[in-house]
Amino acid sequence: MRILSVDDDPIILDLLTEVLASIGQTDVTVAESATQAFDILQSDCLPFDCFLLDIQMPEIDGIQLCAALRHMPLYQRTPIIMITAMSDKSYIDKAFSAGAMDYVTKPFDVVELGARVRIAENLVEARNNNAKIISAAKPTETVYKVEKSYTLEERFPIDNVDGVIDYIALENYICQLSRGSLFGSSILGFHITDIDRIFQASSAFDYESIITDVAESITNCLSCSQYLVSYAGNGTFACVYSSDQKLAPAAFEKEIRDSISSMGLYYSDGRPIVLTVVAGSPIRLTFRSGQKIADALLEACISAENIEYEYHTDAVAMSNKYIQGQAG
Repeated sequence: MRILSVDDDPIILDLLTEVLASIGQTDVTVAESATQAFDILQSDCLPFDCFLLDIQMPEIDGIQLCAALRHMPLYQRTPIIMITAMSDKSYIDKAFSAGAMDYVTKPFDVVELGARVRIAENLVEARNNNAKIISAAKPTETVYKVEKSYTLEERFPIDNVDGVIDYIALENYICQLSRGSLFGSSILGFHITDIDRIFQASSAFDYESIITDVAESITNCLSCSQYLVSYAGNGTFACVYSSDQKLAPAAFEKEIRDSISSMGLYYSDGRPIVLTVVAGSPIRLTFRSGQKIADALLEACISAENIEYEYHTDAVAMSNKYIQGQAG
């Protein structure tokens, strides 16, 4: 895996190079500033597979560099790991909002850093394998069949929507929050009801557009909050937000539905898209650590998906009651 490490401290760069070599990562290029990193990117013929960025650098800091990389088509999905002494929540928020996948604080633990880099390597390998499958598709296969290779449960990335990050990045984000920060954070899940029907009725392009539009509606309604949103697959979204924002799920549901309705969504063939978004119960991130923090994301998603089940059960009960009344 080709790695570009950017830090204005040459001692840190030497240490990172040695640590990476100890875990088998020897193809490492270093830069002592964002400007030098841009020069390397312009002159290097081969793309990089992963970036390690320091936050505090003169002129252009690591967060600005991260955002600039995400605006380059070649590096929209490339793993970016922030390695910095800045552990304040505001810096963590800015880093993940700019597109960071992970965050390691200095002085860094060698084992932890190795684990983070291996996760990034696994992502790179998975994406490279997927690219090979698509490129190896037979010429007679339609683009639709190649695009439709993902499943309903797949957590595909959503681009160009502010505040929306990859699911694995959201997991890493909440794991980085200190206990003090956890007391001020909550998670709320959202789910598109009848998602199986929508998925089956959609082309790949239509489905991705629907998910993106819903993500945009959620973030529009959260415009006054500190938040990060991720698509969890199966028509479900998870949102981490400041608990200072007293979000009432029922009122928030209506706001999102009104936002979606105002978009006037249609499938590519002209059919109107009818969908409803429901919200689960807010989950406060208190007294949680390690895997229990990551599990909170899953709990929020399940809570939202269970709302659809309750709606379906109530609808069936009302239908049966009506049928019994007619029979009587």
